[in-house]
Amino acid sequence: MKRKKVIILLFVVGLIILVYPHAAKLVNSFLQKQQVDQFQTDLEERSDEEVDALMKKVSACNKEIFYDSSGFRDPFFEDNEEKLNKFKNCLGIDDDEVFAAIEIPKLGEMIPIFLGATEETLEKGIGQIEGSSLPVGGKSNHTVLAGHRGMGTKAMFRNVDELRDGDVFYIHTITGTLTYQVYNQEVIAPDETRPLEIQENRDLATLFTCHPYPTDRERLLIQTERVKEEKE
Repeated sequence: MKRKKVIILLFVVGLIILVYPHAAKLVNSFLQKQQVDQFQTDLEERSDEEVDALMKKVSACNKEIFYDSSGFRDPFFEDNEEKLNKFKNCLGIDDDEVFAAIEIPKLGEMIPIFLGATEETLEKGIGQIEGSSLPVGGKSNHTVLAGHRGMGTKAMFRNVDELRDGDVFYIHTITGTLTYQVYNQEVIAPDETRPLEIQENRDLATLFTCHPYPTDRERLLIQTERVKEEKE
């Protein structure tokens, strides 16, 4: 009888170990979706005047980024505290606040986007790399969005390598939804920044993560360009 109880206990423990990561991922996906829902609810409560004022600040910040030749550094390699502080001062908002959200239909992901790509930020969601354009779209903008290649019970950018040319994702912003289409995958060294530069008159977004999984020797880029949004 005692042996039978031990076997049952071991079976239950093994089942928990097997099921827990999957259950935890579902829970974390649900919580991230709730953050996005709250972000969208908060937007609905903002007046047109508040949104216009924030967008003027965003445009000024992006113009400053366009003319700043100092570029940015790899968020997985070293901190960008100086540039992060410039963002805070430029926009006058807290970097803990959800700024946008990324929806990747092919991967079934809906993840909040935060300003800055500090380790603290990347544990919560996707970080907009300091020195790249703020994710609001527009000509001569290039936003670079960093995410971990999975964090145990959080998928993040674990499966972005499955995105192929022609696939799309959406960035939900303070003024609407932007559609970006994949046109290339590229693997670069951590100190390489050329593919991340702003290109005049193009509206680009790059997903940025470590490669090959689960190492961080190189960086995987999913390069995309904005396409015309379909009318609802």
